Amino acid sequence: MATTITMPKLGLTMNSGSVQQWKKKVGDTVKKGEILYVVATDKLTVEVECPADGVLLEITVQEGQDVPVGEPIGVIGAPGESVGAPASAEPSAIAAAASLPKAASSKAASPKAKKLAREKGVDISTLQGTGPNGWIVARDVVGRDAVSVKASPVAAKMAAELGVDLSSFDGDKRVMKADVLACSVGTGMEKTEKNRIPITPMRRVIGERMLQSHISIPAVNYFADVDMSALNELREKLRNKGIKVSVNDILMKLCAKLLQENPMVNASVEIVDGKPNAFILHDYVNIGFAVALQGGLLVPNIKNVQLKGVAQIAEERAELVEKARNGKLTPDEMTGGTFTISNLGMIGVGAFTPIINPPEAAILGVGTTTDKPVVVDGAVVVRPIATFCLTADHRLVDGADGAAFLSSLKELVELPELFLL
Repeated sequence: MATTITMPKLGLTMNSGSVQQWKKKVGDTVKKGEILYVVATDKLTVEVECPADGVLLEITVQEGQDVPVGEPIGVIGAPGESVGAPASAEPSAIAAAASLPKAASSKAASPKAKKLAREKGVDISTLQGTGPNGWIVARDVVGRDAVSVKASPVAAKMAAELGVDLSSFDGDKRVMKADVLACSVGTGMEKTEKNRIPITPMRRVIGERMLQSHISIPAVNYFADVDMSALNELREKLRNKGIKVSVNDILMKLCAKLLQENPMVNASVEIVDGKPNAFILHDYVNIGFAVALQGGLLVPNIKNVQLKGVAQIAEERAELVEKARNGKLTPDEMTGGTFTISNLGMIGVGAFTPIINPPEAAILGVGTTTDKPVVVDGAVVVRPIATFCLTADHRLVDGADGAAFLSSLKELVELPELFLL
């Protein structure tokens, strides 16, 4: 009996996801437990194991298509097994498909069916789907007498993109690119966008969250130029002891101390019915840090930083960076942050105003360290200076409190011995 593959629920807050990549193609033999596909959620990508042995009979969603949790995305069964309505699909998925108008549910098509239709010049809207939930699958295209119109591959592809019906051309003449363009003139569709980049789930969520932050949070920015001499000396001493730590690792530990002393900076805003309902003061410090990836960024967080030494923080940070770059982060590692540090100093950014990551109350931006002339005890000397920017939610953090937090951090960085007091 065929097994329906459904969109898995990979976290408490996950409502939908998209298949970023199928590791197998239709017709391939699959084994239970092997990686079958990669799901992209609103926070991360996760490799998903195959639920059963057999053959991948159908793939019913396109890569990148957003699908609600529990909805069918493919079918596994025995070789040659007939694929009907997915018996093991979630009831909600079957009910949703059954409630669609017949025309709407029958025009959804698998990627392979669409490719075959383009190649054969078949108008896919005229086909009746025999796949799960009425999907048009490859056999529906292959088994139909295609329109007897000869077209070049480029013309067939362009006709599919521009919505031109190839059956409207003379069947005795081979349809070329120029014919399709001429037919499309006046429709407003004759110019194709060569540089069109679809929005990925990661990019979409980043945009939504940053827009939400910008619109809903009354953010205030505080700046301070910080002498990094003592911190750099501390890093060098640790390195000489075989302990490799970054500026971020030390800043996390220093911030954890100050966040415990300033609970409103370590708080979150509780939203009920779209409105702020309460401020949640955390008795733990989970610090997130930005990891730049191709096409976006992720912000995993280290849990209970206040209980860990700098060496352990450095080890966990390195592990999370590696997981982020290889798509191995878990939902737990991506949620629950109470404060974030964004360090663009390593790529030469002097100063910037970071955007708060909701529902957190604040974020620290760290710029590059540059040798600058400063006055020390009445004399002009050159010191390594970095610009820090604290962005804080003014609903929780008053101006004086935000300024005091950043001032205290500056003191700790410039004189780390104060951490012992």
